[in-house]
Amino acid sequence: MAGPSPNLDVRLTRSQSGNILDIDFIGGLAAEGAAAAQQAAAGAPVSALTARAKVAAAMKAKAAAPVAATAGRRLKIAEHRVHKVEVRQKDSGEDEEELVVSNLRPFTLKVAVHDSKGSPLPDCSLPLRAALLYENGLPVKQTSSSEPLLVGETDVVALQGAATFKLRITSLSSHRDKQRFRIQVTPQDEEVARAEPQLTVVTNPMKSVTKLGRASVAGNGSAPQLSQIAPSAEPNGAEPLKRKYRDLLEQQSAQIAALQNAQQTILRELQGVTALAQTALRANGLKQ
Repeated sequence: MAGPSPNLDVRLTRSQSGNILDIDFIGGLAAEGAAAAQQAAAGAPVSALTARAKVAAAMKAKAAAPVAATAGRRLKIAEHRVHKVEVRQKDSGEDEEELVVSNLRPFTLKVAVHDSKGSPLPDCSLPLRAALLYENGLPVKQTSSSEPLLVGETDVVALQGAATFKLRITSLSSHRDKQRFRIQVTPQDEEVARAEPQLTVVTNPMKSVTKLGRASVAGNGSAPQLSQIAPSAEPNGAEPLKRKYRDLLEQQSAQIAALQNAQQTILRELQGVTALAQTALRANGLKQ
């Protein structure tokens, strides 16, 4: 007569995104081992218990399969479209191309998920997040609470293995000791980011300015490593139109600056009126 069926408790460990990270079997296997030893000593068959142990092992391997299937994934920059590419001279005297973006306009960054062999993963769905770094890789700290350093679509889900970010850097390189910036893209799930460090990617450095000025690009105006500049791809006949819109943008920027100065003046006057009113109220209270 076969012994009673052992109790098998299964404990799953999941990540924040719902992936199964680990599976433990509590009590069941140990109980089966003890029961098997007792039945073996009594001469009873242990084939049923062995079958249950095999099933439990198969369940654990199947649960861990999604984690193993994601091993080797890596994130690559598919497109980095900036506003301008300049040629600057390095300290060594060599020329290099410098990516430039305006803090008044968004730029586009597209990334794609690939497997360990470099092939795209079109069935991959991965929540990603963009953050602002200095060229040396250190995070950029917020110096004021008025506006975030990086605005736009900073949290994007990579559907069908690709994600497109539309971002705008609000800080200027001139306000940060002329340092250039990079965009870092990582998984939103910190556990996934730690387990798969190759899912983190950073862009080439970019200089952030307010006024782009005239384009001064080398060659055909293409930035290195899939970075592109949209204005340089336009025909020469569009230059007057670009100049017109550029002048219009500069006029609007001047108007905005004038409005901000007027608001500061009004704010100071309101503070003065408030101070006078408070003084009058205190004096009135003393008389009563």
